[in-house]
Amino acid sequence: MEHKSNTAPLYEALLAYRDSGQRSFHVPGHKNGQVYRRLLEQADQQQLDGGAVAIHRNEGEAKGKQSSGRSVPVGEDCFRQAEEERYGNKIHGLTNHDRNGTDGSEADVDVVPVSAFLEMMRLDVTEISGTDDLHHPEGVILEAQQLAADCFGAEESFFLVGGSTSGNLSLLLTVCNEPNSLVLVQRNVHKSIIHGLMLAGARAVFLEPWVDPTSGLAVMPSLETVQAAVQAHSEAKGVLVTLPNYYGMGTDLKPIAEVCHEAGMPLLVDEAHGAHYGQHPDLPASALSCGADGVVQSTHKMLSAFTMGAMLHVQGTRLNRSLLRQRLAMVQSSSPSYPVMASLDLARRLLHTQGANAFTAGLAAVDAFKRGLAE
Repeated sequence: MEHKSNTAPLYEALLAYRDSGQRSFHVPGHKNGQVYRRLLEQADQQQLDGGAVAIHRNEGEAKGKQSSGRSVPVGEDCFRQAEEERYGNKIHGLTNHDRNGTDGSEADVDVVPVSAFLEMMRLDVTEISGTDDLHHPEGVILEAQQLAADCFGAEESFFLVGGSTSGNLSLLLTVCNEPNSLVLVQRNVHKSIIHGLMLAGARAVFLEPWVDPTSGLAVMPSLETVQAAVQAHSEAKGVLVTLPNYYGMGTDLKPIAEVCHEAGMPLLVDEAHGAHYGQHPDLPASALSCGADGVVQSTHKMLSAFTMGAMLHVQGTRLNRSLLRQRLAMVQSSSPSYPVMASLDLARRLLHTQGANAFTAGLAAVDAFKRGLAE
């Protein structure tokens, strides 16, 4: 099945839902932000009455438009009228404390979400007809993930709404498929790796990282260290390394992948800080292109997704993908954030459409900064 790389199927589906004007009879409880919209409109009116802003609109316009300028569906207008009949003009809830009360006490002032936040809430949907299901994708999420696999060079890609943490947990729970499974693990890893080992009831042989003599920073285990560990522990379920480290430092993964595969072990890579790898000739090669079997990337760190947006990429036959899907469903929410997933879709589209050009300005800034330091 072919997909156009310049589309963003999941994001576009959310826009279509927003523009459809459907009334929500399901979660989330904020009802596409409707729960706050009256507060925003009333706050706007209070500003108008106080002369704080000079905006002119007649009564019909105020009824027929939201603060964002979009038309309000007839059903929404009726809903607002029912609210007003029930509550009158009183604004409920959402208060903040103003410590400058005239009598020295704390005075309540209204806190209302800005219109931009309400616009985002209109895209905050759940698993309904047309929006697909992250844990059993058959529609727009499946299309978005297939486009991501094509963009990053994977055989299969999975969207993560719990950051790279959820990907690391899932990989370890997949390879450690029985109690006391042994894994060869780089010593300087993220805490999510340690937590994954704990959850899996696994044992670890920690591999000493190579330390860069110039900076004194730990990078990842040398080829010789990995070779010795693989030979000494042939029963290990896999090898897990972190590349790059938090300072952007790494090494060539190809020889390490070859050592792992010769021993029949999958190579798992926490590439949280390297989602941009392989996307420009001046950037290091990606872990996938070096032969890694399972790679976790924080798309929100070095690319343009929302915080907590990440991806898990897999290739080859060394990982049980059916079990991996079950593990992903086990550690991630059954109500995943659609705005976060849509941001993953858009981050991928940006790379697909701009390619290496997406990094040209950033790399030029790095070169200019280096020259400045040298001077």
